[in-house]
Amino acid sequence: MQTNAFVSEPGAFRIREADHAAALKSLQRGCPKHMVIADYLKNPEEFASTRYLARAFELLGMQCDVDGGDLVLVPFEGGESVDLSAYYWDFIETLAHEESPGSLSEGSKLAMIEAGMDVDDEQDARHHASEAADDFISEMGDRKITLAELDAVIASEGSVDFRNYEGKTPLLAACAGYRWAISQYADAQLEDDDEDGCEAKADAAAVLEARAHNLQTVLQRKPDVAARTNDGSDALGFAAESGSVEFVEQLLAHGAPINEGALLGAVESLSLDMVRKLTQHHAHLAGPDLLVRACSAHSILPGKLEMVRYLVEELGCDVNARATRIAYEGKGRVGRLGTALMAAALADDLAVIQYLLSAGADLHAVDAYGNTALHYCSGQTWVSDGGPLWFALDDNPKVIDLLRSHGADDGARNVAGRTPADLLASRRPHGPADEAD
Repeated sequence: MQTNAFVSEPGAFRIREADHAAALKSLQRGCPKHMVIADYLKNPEEFASTRYLARAFELLGMQCDVDGGDLVLVPFEGGESVDLSAYYWDFIETLAHEESPGSLSEGSKLAMIEAGMDVDDEQDARHHASEAADDFISEMGDRKITLAELDAVIASEGSVDFRNYEGKTPLLAACAGYRWAISQYADAQLEDDDEDGCEAKADAAAVLEARAHNLQTVLQRKPDVAARTNDGSDALGFAAESGSVEFVEQLLAHGAPINEGALLGAVESLSLDMVRKLTQHHAHLAGPDLLVRACSAHSILPGKLEMVRYLVEELGCDVNARATRIAYEGKGRVGRLGTALMAAALADDLAVIQYLLSAGADLHAVDAYGNTALHYCSGQTWVSDGGPLWFALDDNPKVIDLLRSHGADDGARNVAGRTPADLLASRRPHGPADEAD
């Protein structure tokens, strides 16, 4: 069943729809006069004239989400951008409602303190891990571990499922490390056969062998194969993301449960054989995010169009299903309630877009922030804490022309009042390769 339930990040604040006008007026009156904010304010002229509260926060460098008519401010968790929330808090203090207390950015913590709220750092689960457990799991990423070493920590911790400060058990750490090593090994095989290339291949092979050894060592002690990290990732999900059917089969043999996360990982890896294997008796796990995740893959990866076709034609995925969570692509992210067409547009994937349109994709659908597919291929549709990330790929002009030829609206406005034409006019002129020169 598709769900559109909104789950805000810890530390987020909500401004009710009825309070938007008052909040915007207060920001426009106070922020330009504030010594700190004035130095960081992007485009003061537009800030003073915008009629959209979401755009005002964008110009302040703040991430926003929309829940119905309410605007939710998302706190930054580090990065290069300056979180100004502590400074403009005075202007919206009476209009902002705390969402879910939890792990907050420093700016949001300061804002809460200044607003007279208590901030409890003891909510951080890091203090639950012992130093020995954390050290052992860290060493698993650097060298081969022995069964005797593992048994010694199990004896002191009381279980093979002890966790480090990040919430990973030995099994989860081993699976995450093995997944990474598989990717590094695959990349190394693309190196030239000169001295440097041969050395890179040998190093990658050694790391892969060490990570495989560590996984096999942990599995000997029958860990909980259903354990999850703090963000909900599990062992089979890591395996599926690697694209290795052998890795997946190894965990299935130890009783790993097949769930939606594993299926998502398999789709992201574009391993059609793995997806077929996992869905053989679990097709009911095919949720609305699968097709969006497949379309979010890089446009040049082999097997992407074949995976998209399989999901629609064989697994019965709805071509217009809305994502229940944010989907990430190399160029950025597809927002909540985004569609497969938006993901393909963000990836500048001409072939996949052509297929989706022929399969009945809704060109005029909007995500929770009001962005259409044309928004996604016209420029960056979200605020990032490290500066602009979006860039155009080679097929970008063809993608824009194709969507326009099918009736895409250059004047459609998102919640921040931005149109595809606005994004096109303000985007960076060059991609990463050009900027690196």
